Amino acid sequence: PAAIASVVELADFVRAHGALGVAVLAELGDLQEARQALEDRYQGVFLSLADWIQDLTEETTPVPEALRHYIDWEAMARDARLNGDVFTIETAHDQVHVFWAR
Repeated sequence: PAAIASVVELADFVRAHGALGVAVLAELGDLQEARQALEDRYQGVFLSLADWIQDLTEETTPVPEALRHYIDWEAMARDARLNGDVFTIETAHDQVHVFWAR
């Protein structure tokens, strides 16, 4: 029946993605959405969201050396989260998994 198939699908997802998958599923509340987030929108694990935003910015935009110390990476990270651009899952101290929200 459908209920058994759902349990099997959930077990396969947890087996494939472990604790991170469980945390993403808890965050999103939908198995298909969690699967899509892990497969298509996962950006990796970083020390903080600010570290990710700094890496992303430096990879995509030339930042003059003279300006590097004036950029508020924490504020940029906070804005990205508050604007709904990203969500994060923290699995351990200094292990922040970053995902595009959509």
